[in-house]
Amino acid sequence: MGSSFTTTLFSLISIVPQLIGFIACCYYISKQVKADSILLIIGSGISLLLTIFYHFVMPYFTQSNGLSILDATSYYTIAGVIGFFAGICFSVGLFMLINNTLNANKNFPKQFPPNEFK
Repeated sequence: MGSSFTTTLFSLISIVPQLIGFIACCYYISKQVKADSILLIIGSGISLLLTIFYHFVMPYFTQSNGLSILDATSYYTIAGVIGFFAGICFSVGLFMLINNTLNANKNFPKQFPPNEFK
């Protein structure tokens, strides 16, 4: 009993960083709907779903249905490819966000008149 509780607790702990990232992306997209926010939420959402898949769905299918090694390997391969594209989406969205933030900071001083007291 204690072993299964500990295993479940550690599985839930592994989801926390993905969940925090997804919540942050949801907050960002609620403030600004742009290409970078869409890519960030797609990448983090798919990563969250894959984390749930790896930690809960696959162990359940493996134990209850007795999946063969070949079937489990094919599912993990497909999930890995999907995870790769999710990571690419998140990385491109993060790069766009950083690039837009840095470019916005370059234009920020131009919004104020020059200092006349120099």
